[in-house]
Amino acid sequence: MEDIDMAIDIDTLYEMLDEGQPTEVQEEALREARKIKSLSVFMQPIEYKLSWKNCAKVICEKTDEELNSYKYEMLEWLRDLNWPGAFLIMERLEKMDPQLLLNAAIYAVKQALLLKDNEWLGWMSYLLKNKKFYDALSEEKKYQKILKRYYEEYWGELEY
Repeated sequence: MEDIDMAIDIDTLYEMLDEGQPTEVQEEALREARKIKSLSVFMQPIEYKLSWKNCAKVICEKTDEELNSYKYEMLEWLRDLNWPGAFLIMERLEKMDPQLLLNAAIYAVKQALLLKDNEWLGWMSYLLKNKKFYDALSEEKKYQKILKRYYEEYWGELEY
């Protein structure tokens, strides 16, 4: 008979990913989480907020192509940098291929403007740290200008 690899159910996995768990438990959970192909389960599971930072770690290890379907959800994570894992997600988005990120970012900026969510705009402006993203936005001058204004307010002068 073959050995059957018993998968951990998702609720148990979230509990193991909780930041309050011992390091060994979290590391085992991360190993298991990396096996899951559907990344949507790691996009801020509402019932398990204390697992978000470890969920973000799993997400951030993925390639741009693997993350392509989840760009907007990742941008939504930036609505509040107090949310566990938000800084990890922000740094991963900043490294993403600007051409892959551009449409989702413009959509998120439009949403933030509609919601008058200045904080979200400020946190999203971090993406301009990647000059290639700033250059890609040149096609959309209006959004480039908006994000640049927020970047300077939140992060300081652009270095290029």
